[in-house]
Amino acid sequence: TRDRQRKLICKIDSALRRIDEGEYGYCDKTGEPIGLRRLIARPVATMTVEAQEAHERREKVSRDT
Repeated sequence: TRDRQRKLICKIDSALRRIDEGEYGYCDKTGEPIGLRRLIARPVATMTVEAQEAHERREKVSRDT
């Protein structure tokens, strides 16, 4: 539980830093705006749904090989 909380605090700090830098709400991978519904559901999101799904598919492929 502590490890999960520590990781969440790091993600929150990162989101606050992105707000200060004017980068909050934009995908790290594509530069496209992250949808408002996604940001409301997950305020620390750094990728659009599409970019996140592609990332997870690549991770799965590399794990399976």
